[in-house]
Amino acid sequence: QNELPGSGFEPLSSERVFHLCVCSPLDNILTSVIFNKVAEIAPNIHLVFKSALNQNTEHQLRYQETEFVIGYEEFRRPEFACVPLFKDEMVLVASRNHPRISGPMMEADIYREEHAAVALDRYASFSLPWYDTADKQARIAYQGNAMVSVLNVVSQTQMVAIAPRWLADEFADKLALQILPLPLKVNSRTCYLSWHEAAGRDKGHQWMEELLVDICKR
Repeated sequence: QNELPGSGFEPLSSERVFHLCVCSPLDNILTSVIFNKVAEIAPNIHLVFKSALNQNTEHQLRYQETEFVIGYEEFRRPEFACVPLFKDEMVLVASRNHPRISGPMMEADIYREEHAAVALDRYASFSLPWYDTADKQARIAYQGNAMVSVLNVVSQTQMVAIAPRWLADEFADKLALQILPLPLKVNSRTCYLSWHEAAGRDKGHQWMEELLVDICKR
């Protein structure tokens, strides 16, 4: 797949296919922005998106079956390049008519409530950092495949959930959600762009890397 070293890359005429994994829930905000921006400046380039990592992701990055991953997971292996893009604030979300919640809570209060979360057995589950003990996991009453389903369930029950602020803001009015500060140690997460270093020598790959950093940093 790699072009010969030193050969040029012309975005305007290139018909190259790029495979990107934009991990949920970030796919809600980034997929359309990336897709539209690339279509505008390089109309013949084809993008293929998926929204979930799996155990095979490192293999896919190594063999460039997936060329870039955008997500909250940091690839710490030496052969992977990993660039921080931005930091997301995390918040607690509950229904506006929740009988016990009307303002900021303490950590102990949060884990007295029943929780909705992204399924913990999903590879690199978004919710996993907040359920690192058996007691906390025992508070989970619903495990869904995507954060949007989690917010939907929270809006119609007395469950609570932990979500990125931008996603909670997007659905707050539509689903009548209240958004509260998260008084936990992990109350923000960094989004990273990752790729395999062997791919980084390729001109087209370098172009896409710079473009993704530019799009996502805004």
